[in-house]
Amino acid sequence: MGNELMRLAALGRSIGALIGLSLALIACEVSPATPQATPETRAGFLAQPETQPRPTPVAAFHPRIGRLILTTAIGDGEAPTEELTSVPGDAEVIYLVIEVAEMPAGATLTAVWLHNEAELSRSDRVLTEPVREPRWLAFPLRPASHLPGGEYVVRLFLDGQMLDSLVFHVSGSANGTPAAAERAQLAFVGALPADGEAVEPRTLFSPDTTQVVAVLTDPPATSDDLVSRWYYNDGILAEIPPDELLTPAMRTFTLRSDQPLPSGSYRVEVLIDGQVTASGQFLIQGPPPSASQASVEGLTVAAAIDPASQAPAGAPLTQIEAPATVYVAVLVRDLAPSDLIEIVWVRNDVEIARFPVTGLRLSYNWLSLPYEIPAQPDGGAVTYRA
Repeated sequence: MGNELMRLAALGRSIGALIGLSLALIACEVSPATPQATPETRAGFLAQPETQPRPTPVAAFHPRIGRLILTTAIGDGEAPTEELTSVPGDAEVIYLVIEVAEMPAGATLTAVWLHNEAELSRSDRVLTEPVREPRWLAFPLRPASHLPGGEYVVRLFLDGQMLDSLVFHVSGSANGTPAAAERAQLAFVGALPADGEAVEPRTLFSPDTTQVVAVLTDPPATSDDLVSRWYYNDGILAEIPPDELLTPAMRTFTLRSDQPLPSGSYRVEVLIDGQVTASGQFLIQGPPPSASQASVEGLTVAAAIDPASQAPAGAPLTQIEAPATVYVAVLVRDLAPSDLIEIVWVRNDVEIARFPVTGLRLSYNWLSLPYEIPAQPDGGAVTYRA
């Protein structure tokens, strides 16, 4: 493979492949290749063995995010009914609606809502099946009280990496509704603190969590018809009465389970006489991924590939005349949908492009990605690595 260089890093359920091949690009004509030492042979890994049937190749995912739209109502297929740049402070629900395509199963999209750089809420969507064709996804914000007037931001994340953001305006007074009408914020803990200890609230709980306590400080004097309503992924999970009164300055509500609580987003409301007086949200993490079994067993850069198998056609490239289209072909084994392969292109030791590939299940097969190498304006030789 000439001066190919391959690195594979496996961490958790992710593998990253940084695979190197130097290409000398000449603007006008191809210079003779410099003789190089013969590397260790890997011919057995660079072609699909004839004794094994080749699985049907699966097209790689290239996640795409289209428009981000703010609205207060959605229709069929979660499509927005109108596009807004400003919403009233008393809106019961506000949606960030995004257009997505080429999303693998297991991808997590998160909308984080902010005001004055403080996080108000977050909405998570985990894709249970791949999304090939463009579709809409809606992320709701359900304010616990009337929103103060001003500028707000909602940020969109894919698997923890920020992709885009949207700024919008909330109409109303800067102070919002009067203090007497505002809803209090709940705090969440894994267990009640010992006497005299301060409550250290959390919004993120570990996968083995079996109990969460919602804490309402400075509760109303009345306790008539006081109840907490717990939501899981926006569906009602339980209605729980208050725990035994320990101090007039605090009321608690405890969600208990014999088994670890399912991972995902939870929302809790405290109601008095049917009216919501306090609310809050927390998140239970999913179990840590097990070690990946995937491996990269071959790599080459070629001028063409077999469209049926995605295997490289012809000899590996070591020198080309730009502009040109080349293909990085990678032979993988035991690739799972949660595994991640990254093809990184480096030009003169500077990274210029990165292509993540995930959502595939391949037992033993080639996958390939094209790359357009532009003309070299100065007419000199340039070294590319992939």
